[in-house]
Amino acid sequence: MTPGRWIAWLVPAFVLAAAPAPAADPLETPNVRRLGRTVTQWRSDDLLVVVGWKYAHLNVRERWIFLEVWMMPKGYESLEVNREDVALLAPDGKRLGLPSQRRLAEGLPDIRRVLNVADVTRDPMEGYFSARRSLKRIGFHEIPATRLTYEFVGMAPFSAAFGDLFFEAPDGKAFVPGIYTLALENRQMKVRIPLPLGIEGELERVK
Repeated sequence: MTPGRWIAWLVPAFVLAAAPAPAADPLETPNVRRLGRTVTQWRSDDLLVVVGWKYAHLNVRERWIFLEVWMMPKGYESLEVNREDVALLAPDGKRLGLPSQRRLAEGLPDIRRVLNVADVTRDPMEGYFSARRSLKRIGFHEIPATRLTYEFVGMAPFSAAFGDLFFEAPDGKAFVPGIYTLALENRQMKVRIPLPLGIEGELERVK
């Protein structure tokens, strides 16, 4: 090989080796992985949870936001999730419990309009649960006078459940952009999923 050809072959290889690797997502952990711009997964050997947070991301300065949550136990045990097992942790660490259906209906009378707006741009979620044997509603929150709501949801192994979970701003006025964390915690599970609501660009801190 002539010197000229050797240099021509070497330069592309050097440029390829010197190119920086894509930056890792600072919110990812061994259990947490971003599946899309506004879809995040929590996964273990026994449990799969996927959260769609597009509406909350685009409307973070509203008084009420919601997260689309799907979950499925994958082990040999059934899973029961109660309303009090669900919370949203604000950037300052304040715990926002899941409001009752009555509180939601009083604070957000036009739930149907909110969901109709969100339905236009929802991320597809069902495909992440192709191994499911059945599918049911979580049922903590619904449009008033349409369906029954429940205080808990039970899931057999590989029985998936889904639902829109609403949260009210801690000051009763509006959420603010920041890293929020969806917490699902009881004796069977300890799930924490960080969500950078209203934040664009690189993230500098993780809570």
